Amino acid sequence: MLGALVLAAAIGLNLGDLEGLRRMLAEAPFAIAISVAVHVPQIFLTSMSWRTLLPPGLRAPVGAMALLRWYRESANALLPAGALVGQAAAARLLSRRGVPGRLAGATATVDLTLEAVSQLFFTLAGVALLLGAGEGKGLLGFAAAGLGIALGGAAAMVLVQRRLPLTLLERGLARLARRWPAINPRAIHEFQAAILDLHADWPRLAGACLWHTAAWLSGVVEVAGILWLLGQPVTLAEAMVIESLAQALRNAGFMLPGALAVQEGAIIGAAALVGVPPGPALAMALARRAREVLMSLPGLLAWQRAEGAAMAAGRSGSPEGARGRPQA
Repeated sequence: MLGALVLAAAIGLNLGDLEGLRRMLAEAPFAIAISVAVHVPQIFLTSMSWRTLLPPGLRAPVGAMALLRWYRESANALLPAGALVGQAAAARLLSRRGVPGRLAGATATVDLTLEAVSQLFFTLAGVALLLGAGEGKGLLGFAAAGLGIALGGAAAMVLVQRRLPLTLLERGLARLARRWPAINPRAIHEFQAAILDLHADWPRLAGACLWHTAAWLSGVVEVAGILWLLGQPVTLAEAMVIESLAQALRNAGFMLPGALAVQEGAIIGAAALVGVPPGPALAMALARRAREVLMSLPGLLAWQRAEGAAMAAGRSGSPEGARGRPQA
């Protein structure tokens, strides 16, 4: 349904330019290939951020961390509130590799926060480039909306982690423990303590932020490459404006699977700020959406297989059950 709607919108926007429409559809597979080629290294960059937050003795191999990040992104792209669902699932799989549960959850949570913080700086750079180029007149409200969403999201995540309603949460866990005795009501205190310990470890926080920043910057290459392929070349500065504001505005749809429709609107609106017509901008959004689906469907299947293998190994009591090694 999504593919049909986006294709219909692309045809409608380019109905007066059938030659341009034919070119857009012909170049779509190559645009998707560019998107995939850029995003695979992004997964490794973001997984390195999470890995940096773990103590050296508990760090899983880079490939295993990349798999966990892939599962998390797959949930984010295709499931409602997928960022939260994927984060919890990835943290649980990491704990099956011998990392204490509270530390696995704390590092996953702080990594998500650092991703938002690094995005805030990335958005600030994009807004600065937009205004420095003299394009901000009359468009300041749009740019400010993206910056405000990024700032609000980062601030809320940090504040909630440092001011968890521990008493209320502990009471809720205590009630659940009456039905499921395995639940530890004090776990929420241990979880916040682990988060606060990470907040105080500035070298690890800075290292993780740098990995995320590198991942955001690689998205600029994706935007520039796809638009060049579609016959709408932009500078790297213009591509950074598009990517930074589109990603910030995309966060407004975090409860929807893959920010459905919000992402497409954000890309078209951000691209308009630097003079890219709606047709090529929508084609770029379509290529990114297709890449998400093509990479996330196998990711969800691999996640399901990893969960099943871990549960089966746990029931058999094998050493593999204790490690819960995720498999692709």
